[in-house]
Amino acid sequence: MKHIRSMIAAMLVLLLMLPCAAQAAKANTRYTAYTNRSTYVYKKASTGSNKKSVSVNTKVYVVGVDGDFCKVQNSKGSATGYVLTSCLSRSKVSDDPSWRSKVVKMDWFNEGNAAFKKNSYAYMYDIYTVITIRIKRMGGSNHADVEPATASDTAKLRKIAGGKFSWESHAVILRVNGKYIACGINTMPHGDQTIKNNKYDGQFCLHMVNSITHGSGEVNANHQASIERAYEWAHE
Repeated sequence: MKHIRSMIAAMLVLLLMLPCAAQAAKANTRYTAYTNRSTYVYKKASTGSNKKSVSVNTKVYVVGVDGDFCKVQNSKGSATGYVLTSCLSRSKVSDDPSWRSKVVKMDWFNEGNAAFKKNSYAYMYDIYTVITIRIKRMGGSNHADVEPATASDTAKLRKIAGGKFSWESHAVILRVNGKYIACGINTMPHGDQTIKNNKYDGQFCLHMVNSITHGSGEVNANHQASIERAYEWAHE
């Protein structure tokens, strides 16, 4: 019986070692990959760590895996970071730039408010997840207060937010009436809603150049930075 218990213990130790061996094997494999969207290279395997934006089809070299992230290097191996595995492909992706040249920055009070009228629908493109959702402007005067058009659009908005709605600003392109406008949004539901079956309890904010918040009456620096990122991404 004692001999059998010793054999079982040895087998358990071996089983525990197998994942580590597989991880080590992955770490010793270096292969080429490309970003399949505009995304970030993070300092650590966490979206909360320091990050640097990279454009679609950026070439990297994968050297390991850490949870939802791939550990990547530059060609010389002198710089290392982490990219979400979902943002990498083994080959380049097609990226039609034809509409990107049409993206503009629009002053909210001069043109933006009139371009995206209340109670009208539009499309919003997130530059990092390459997700497009349909939205409705339900109100707002200092900026646009908008809602996802359907429950499906709410699910897409959640993906844009990384699985959890937040006040973090995201860089997006608004497509409305033939115009393409660089904007910044948050994803946190708040305030009133007019679409009762979209599974989104409230509205979220969409900002353009020089738009201001309802509460402080000031221009939000984070949203203005997102507008710049969206515009630069479109014209890179």
